[in-house]
Amino acid sequence: MKTVLALVAAAIALVPAAAQARRVTEISLDGYCTLYHIVQDGGLVSLQDTPSCSGTFGGGVIGTASGYGKQMVLAIQDASSPGVQRMITLSYPFTAGGTFSLFETTDGTNFHLALDGTYSIAEADRGAKSARSVTAPR
Repeated sequence: MKTVLALVAAAIALVPAAAQARRVTEISLDGYCTLYHIVQDGGLVSLQDTPSCSGTFGGGVIGTASGYGKQMVLAIQDASSPGVQRMITLSYPFTAGGTFSLFETTDGTNFHLALDGTYSIAEADRGAKSARSVTAPR
């Protein structure tokens, strides 16, 4: 019996967990040149802005927080602003007219809301654009 249980346990360990499909979405932050290429792979999310805008990159997760609903939360870096750590939240699941909030910290302790707005799914209407990145120094 112990042998059978050991074999079953070994077989279960070798069977890969039900993998979530890798999903790629591009969203545009309305009013900015920012176009995020977002890759969801299981529970992890990565993000990269188009190099022609800012070259921002980062990673995070999708979760639900009381008072905020379901959000994608990503820590992002931008080489144009050394010493500034940013966190962006995107309403999720993605919908045209979804919302984002960009938070910043320079001391690692106190985040403040830098700006917020709406986003569009890249295949949809992107709204008015500017040459300015959402992470450009203010």
